[in-house]
Amino acid sequence: MAALSEHAAKAGLMTRFLLQRRFRRVAWRDWVADRIASRVGRGPVAGSPEATAAAAGLASDGFAMTPWLMTPERVADMRRYFAGHSSFNPYKPEHGTFQAPEGAPKGTHVAHFRPDVVLNAPHALAIANDPAVLEAVQAALGCKPTISYMASWWSIAGDEEGQHAELFHRDYDDWRFIKLFVYLTEVDAGAGPHIYVRGSHREDRLMPIRRYSDAEVEGAFGRERFVQFQGPAGTSFLENTFGFHRGQPARTSARLIFQVVYCQGPILYGPLRPIVEAGRVAQGLTLDPHINRVYLRA
Repeated sequence: MAALSEHAAKAGLMTRFLLQRRFRRVAWRDWVADRIASRVGRGPVAGSPEATAAAAGLASDGFAMTPWLMTPERVADMRRYFAGHSSFNPYKPEHGTFQAPEGAPKGTHVAHFRPDVVLNAPHALAIANDPAVLEAVQAALGCKPTISYMASWWSIAGDEEGQHAELFHRDYDDWRFIKLFVYLTEVDAGAGPHIYVRGSHREDRLMPIRRYSDAEVEGAFGRERFVQFQGPAGTSFLENTFGFHRGQPARTSARLIFQVVYCQGPILYGPLRPIVEAGRVAQGLTLDPHINRVYLRA
């Protein structure tokens, strides 16, 4: 029965995923997302200055920095933890697992960690459930968010051309979604800084679903709207990745990122059933069951 239930859940999520990809105009997507939001409802709002500013940035620019989120201790703990776990290349599964970044096979661009490894990382749930982050995300989604997916990966330094998410694109994860990015290593010009096109989340330009060259995106939006995210380890930001973005290929040093994806409900590539009981990983946190239901059993 469990297998049948998972199959049905995956089929439903696949239908939703494929359907929303057919609606590409911002107004159409907003119309559907607003109706989903009205069914989900909102959580309490504290109105903190951090959340208010982040919500305003997401609405106008499509991104917002979250400088309150990370501490040196959090960064060090997460770096130490991920250093003790192997990773894999999702685009070349034949390579098996390896210790990134030093042990990555030649030609590796990205090296991901397993979902259970990411969930159990120190501070992962505290970061994902930060009250100001959740409040800003709720304002963007129009309803109480769901932590639909968490990931962490290395971008491996090399001299090859950009591939996959290293080329400009829009994400179509769900009808409406926000992503949190946390740099766990210093990211300078040689470490593959993330690039976002300011305000592109509200514009119906370059809507076909494919990868785009820098020249195409510059021609549509202007290079002056390209925002490059460089900074020390611990730099973090929220982003509406329906807007144009890409992760530049790392050239001189590897980049380690932790990411949280917030949606209006579960999504296709998140866990189909919770990974662990909430009490085993809560670590003294007060965790909203709805927000964390994809990963945690009540």
